[in-house]
Amino acid sequence: MSKLKRMKKKQALRKRASIRITALRRAQKDMFGRQSLFDKMVNNHQDILQNIEFVIISEYRHDSRLDDGIVAETLKAIILNTEPQDKSVDRLKQMLESARRLRDDVSDNLWRDGLRVVLRSVHNHSDFKPGSTHYLDFVGGFIV
Repeated sequence: MSKLKRMKKKQALRKRASIRITALRRAQKDMFGRQSLFDKMVNNHQDILQNIEFVIISEYRHDSRLDDGIVAETLKAIILNTEPQDKSVDRLKQMLESARRLRDDVSDNLWRDGLRVVLRSVHNHSDFKPGSTHYLDFVGGFIV
């Protein structure tokens, strides 16, 4: 292979890698939101975050099989509007959707922002090992 062909191949690989990295960053931003979103929700909409976390902790206290992975999967399913395969995920999703219907004063976008912030919190506090409840234990200390 000539030197020119190797250079072109290397450039093409770099370009594909750059596109993948950009797509991952965009997906991560869509999923978790930006830091300013976190600040906005914590400072101006704590009630929404508390509603979401109350439902999660209530279900955790009812079903001890619930773990951080199930919580994260549920939040992603709601944010991305997908149907979960796991029964525990589906049950928690239904409970969160019921709580959402009770808050008709909150826009869908604002509720989704709250879900993103809670998902970020799950990722910050969990190691996601099977059965891990670090996030649930952390938040459970604040919810009576």
